[in-house]
Parts: sequence; C-alpha cells; structure tokens
Amino acid sequence: MRIIIGVILLVGAALYKVAESFDDTPQFSASELKPGGETTRKSVSHRTFVYPAENVPIMTQLDFWDGFSFFRDPWVASPAITKDRDGLGPLFNARSCKTCHVDGGRGKPPKHGELAPPALLFRFLNIKSYMADSRYGGQLQPLNVRLSHANLDGPVKGEGQVRVFYDQIVGTYTDGTEYTLRKPRYQFENYHYGQMDSDSRLSARYAPAVYGMGLLDAIKAEDLLVQEDIDDLDGDGVSGKYNFVVDAIDQTRQIGRFGFKGLHSTLEQQIAGAFVNDIGITNPIFEQEQCLPHQVRCQQAADVDPNGTLDIPKKLHDLTVFMGQTIAVPPARDLTSDQAIQGRKLFYQIGCNTCHTPSYITDPDYAIAAIAGQKIWPYTDLALHDMGEGLADEGIENSATGIEWRTPPLWGIGLQKRVQGFAAYLHDGRARTIEEAVLWHGGEAKSHQQKFIDLKITEREALLHFINQI
Repeated sequence: MRIIIGVILLVGAALYKVAESFDDTPQFSASELKPGGETTRKSVSHRTFVYPAENVPIMTQLDFWDGFSFFRDPWVASPAITKDRDGLGPLFNARSCKTCHVDGGRGKPPKHGELAPPALLFRFLNIKSYMADSRYGGQLQPLNVRLSHANLDGPVKGEGQVRVFYDQIVGTYTDGTEYTLRKPRYQFENYHYGQMDSDSRLSARYAPAVYGMGLLDAIKAEDLLVQEDIDDLDGDGVSGKYNFVVDAIDQTRQIGRFGFKGLHSTLEQQIAGAFVNDIGITNPIFEQEQCLPHQVRCQQAADVDPNGTLDIPKKLHDLTVFMGQTIAVPPARDLTSDQAIQGRKLFYQIGCNTCHTPSYITDPDYAIAAIAGQKIWPYTDLALHDMGEGLADEGIENSATGIEWRTPPLWGIGLQKRVQGFAAYLHDGRARTIEEAVLWHGGEAKSHQQKFIDLKITEREALLHFINQI
C-alpha cells in the first residue's frame, strides 16, 4: 500500500510540475498596486483624474497648478484684455484642453445622429501618401472666432462638421451568449472650403485620458525598441513596429510614442501640437497658425496681433507641459481577490501582454526627478500593430498604415465611468465597454480575440474584472 501511495504522490507531483510549466504567468508583485510607481495617487478620486504626482514636492506642486490653469481655463480671441489667455483660433476645435480631456479623462462621446463633439476630432489622412488635404490641411477645425476688426473683410468660417451614426453588429460567443457592437460611420457636412481631396479620408480621434503621460515619455527608447518585431521573427503572429517621426525641435528621427498612430515623439510636442491644432494657440514649438493659403479670412484674423508674439510664451507653455508630465496615475484596486487573480492569469495565457507590455522602469536620468527611475505598469508597448479591417481608417500617417494603431495604455481604464459618469473606448470611442473593445481586436490580435470569445462566461468576467482594476 505504501508503494502504491508513493507512486501516486510521485505521479501527482510530476503532473503538477507539467501543469506548472505551462503556466508562465509572472508572479504577482506588490508594485502592481502602484502602477505609476511613487507618483501614484494614494486613493481614487470620484470626480477628477487631475492630481499632481504624490512624490512631487509641495512647492513644485505650485507649478503643477499654474500649468493646470492653462489646461482648464478657456482661451479668447485676440486682441483681448486677458493677454495670457488670448490667441484663440482663428480656426479651432475647442476653447480649452479640458473641453476634450474632461477632468483629465476622456470627453463625452456622441450619440447616434449627433454632431461630433470637440472630444472627437478628425484628421485628414491620404490613402496613397503622407500628405495633408489641400483644402483642409491635416485636421478638421469646425469652430471659428467671431471678430469685428478692420483687418477682416468678412467673418472667418469654420471648416465643416461631422455627424456620427452607428451601425449595429451582432456576434456570438462560443458558449452561445450574444453580443452587440457598434460601428461608426461619418457624414461630412457644411463644407465651407469645397470638397476634400478624392484621396483624403476622415480619421476619428477620441481624446485620451492624460494621466501618466510623463511616465510614458520617460521610458527609454531602447526598452521600447527591443520589442519591435516587424517581420515576426519569433513566430507569435505579432509584428509590432514603431512609427518614427521627425522631432520638431532637433529634426532627428525619434519613436512616435504619443497619438493613436504615434504622431509625436515627446509629450512636449504632443501638447504643443494640441495647442496649435485644437485651440489655435501658437507656441514655442509650433509658431504658425494653421491657416491654408485659400483661407484668406483665417490669415487676416491670425494677423490681428500687431506684435506678432506667440499666443502662449515659453514660460507658460513649459508650465503646461510640466502639469502634463506630472499628473498622477490612479492606484490599482482589487488585484488580490480570487477573481482578479484568475483574470490576471487569463490575461497572460491569452497573450494580451504580447502588445500590452505590463511594466517598465523609467529612465533614471529623466529630467524630472519624481518621474525618473520608477517601476511602472502602463500595459502598453507604444508600438503600431495591425488591428484588422474592422478598425481601419485607410489613411497613411508617417509609416503607420490604415490598419495600424498604437497600443494604448490600460492603467486606470476601469475608472472612467466611476470618475466621469460615462465610458467609451478605442481610438474613436465606438466601444461602450472594455468587453466591446476586446471584441473589436482583429489583425494581429485576431487569435487573442478568438481565445476571449472561447472563454466561459465566468472566465470572461474574471479577465474583464482584472482589466478594470489595473
């Protein structure tokens, strides 16, 4: 009997070892509870994502809040008494950063049949080359300043508007449960400068949450590039690549790590680009208004300032950038529950971590000490991936093709509805839930999506619970 029991125990131990070898889920680390490292907020706010990093000194936090004022407060047209706040437009999408990034999160998405709100802007992408539209430039700007000035021979006209509609797509999980997705389609209305080019396409961009951006800025380039696998040499079906862009300051080629297609290489340039394109605010990096030659009244309105000064000078621009760099990441929540532990295991088993790289250590030499050398958990490789025809926009943006999108970070993703009262996901806000966002994954992520579809309902709930907690 002892021999039989001994054999059973040995066989059991061997089977356990075999099962263990197939489970390559990394051991849980307590640092996962602080996804932004020491910058992480100590608690979750129920009303805003905008808080300075916890390890930023008190006196330095004054710079944060000064920068926040330029994020929050609306801009007005020049000339105006409020010299630090004038320079709006002449063409623009919103009067303030906060209009699109509500409470530091995302803006409210449109309902079926509504005009696109400021938080959903549209880029003009060419299907053949990286060229702006000849009539509308690189971005649709629907709003315009209303000025009465001797230099104008008529009102400035906004470029046009987009109405949003949704088509329903019904699918079925392997267990028979039905799901419904919505696919947006866009109707361009009120063309004020003629028809867009035949090779141009409208590409929607739904404003992302802004917390943790400084930490992404601080990831070393070599830690990102080691993940690039353009030819899929490891044979896992995933071939991420980086969108290299020309740095606007030193003209070198850098990794494009910001924007849904990786348009900007640094957070400073991302903020400067948003200032000039979204609000019409000239700044130390982008000094010219975005008026095209045939937009005569736009150019006339841009020349209202007789001194030709920047709308936001370097000192104030730097404060705004500092605020963007040091917004705290919210803490993770229920990661040690049985459901979250199961969901975490499924996250790795399905292969979500292939693109949503869990963690990094930021550059110890990063310019802001509070952000430098931090163990962070953003869940992104910041690389471009083929996400399938279902999410494609057809256009080309630098080296990004129509089917390629940059992997977004997942930290704090489950807090959007709790903090803001609404939720929408993916680059255009089409997904109403994280579940829908996963179901939209195609292309390189198709096999991972299918594994999600094949899960039992309790397993799906566990995986989604984990994602909601990180």
